[in-house]
Amino acid sequence: MDDAPIKKLIEEKYGAATYTLERLAGDASDRSFHRIRINAQPSSGAPASAVLMVLGSPETDPDMPFLNVASFMRRAGLPVPDIFAADLSAGLILMEDFGDATLEDAIRGASPIAVEDLYKKAVELMLDIQLEGTRLKDDSCVAFKLAFDVNKLMFEFNFFKEHALLGYKNAKLSESESAAINEGFMHIAEALSAQPRYLTHRDYHSRNIMVAADGELGLVDFQDARLGPLQYDLVSLLLDSYVELPAGLVDSLKEYYFIRLTERTGEEPEREQFDMIYDYMAFQRCVKAAGSFAFLDCVKKKNRYLKYFAPCLAKARAAASARSELGALADAISVYVEELRQP
Repeated sequence: MDDAPIKKLIEEKYGAATYTLERLAGDASDRSFHRIRINAQPSSGAPASAVLMVLGSPETDPDMPFLNVASFMRRAGLPVPDIFAADLSAGLILMEDFGDATLEDAIRGASPIAVEDLYKKAVELMLDIQLEGTRLKDDSCVAFKLAFDVNKLMFEFNFFKEHALLGYKNAKLSESESAAINEGFMHIAEALSAQPRYLTHRDYHSRNIMVAADGELGLVDFQDARLGPLQYDLVSLLLDSYVELPAGLVDSLKEYYFIRLTERTGEEPEREQFDMIYDYMAFQRCVKAAGSFAFLDCVKKKNRYLKYFAPCLAKARAAASARSELGALADAISVYVEELRQP
C-alpha cells in the first residue's frame, strides 16, 4: 500500500504527525481496513486511534453511498462512525474507531442472559433505523431512492440461480424446471415488494454491529441501506449466516420485536400476515446469502465463506417447511441442491 497518500491525508487534517498502521480483519468486499494510531500535536485534535478504510479503487463521487448514508444516519441520531477525513481520489476514508468487538465476538462465551440482552439492544437499534430513520426521510439520502422491489429481489434470486445452482452445483435445468423455479421466485418477490417499506440497514447481522466496552452498539457496513419490509433486517439478525442462535431464542426475540414494534408505533400488525412475510423474507434472504457465498467461493476464490452455504440453506429449508408454496419451491431446487432437502 502506497504510504504517500495516507501521510498526505493525515497531515492535511492534523498537521505534522507520525502514525502506525495495523491491518484489521476484512469483509467480503474489495475494501481493506486498518487501525491507524496517530501521534500529532495535542492541539491538532487528532484521535489516538482511528480506522482507515481503503477502497478497492479510487472513487470519483464525493457523495458516494458510504458517505451519503453515514451523513443521514448521523443526522438521524444513529450510531455510525464519525468521518474525520477522506481522499476519495486515493480511495481513503479516515473514520472513528469503534473497536474490535462485533456482536459475534461479544456473545462468544457469554451467558444466555447476556446474549439475550445484547440481542434485545440490537432489536431496539433496528427499530430506531426502521421507525426513526423512515420518519426522518431525506430525499438527499440514496437509501430512500432504492428499494427491495421486484427487480431487486429477482436480481438476488437470479444471482443464486447463476452462482449456486448453475455455477457451484453445475445444475442442468430443463426448461420446465427453470420456469417453475422462476415462477416460485417471482411469487415471493411480488409478495415482499408489496409490503410497506421502511429504511433497512440491508446487512444487519452480527459482524456489522459493534459492541463497545460499555455495551453500547455501533453500526458499520451500512452503505447498501435501502427501503424494504420490516422483516428484512429482522431476518438478517435472527437468521444470521455467521451465528447460530438457539431456536428458542430466535422465537423469543421475534416475539420481542413484535411487541416492541406494537408499543413504539401504537399499532399492532396483523399477526398472520406478519409471520407469513417473515417466512417469505427468511427464504429469500437465506437463498440470497447462499448465492453470495457460492459467488465468493467460485468467482472471487474467497473459500473461507463456503462453510456458511449449507447452514444458510438449512435456515431457508426451515422457513419453507412452514409454507406449502415455499416447500414446493425448495423441493424443486433441492433436486440439484441437496442442502435444501427436507432433513
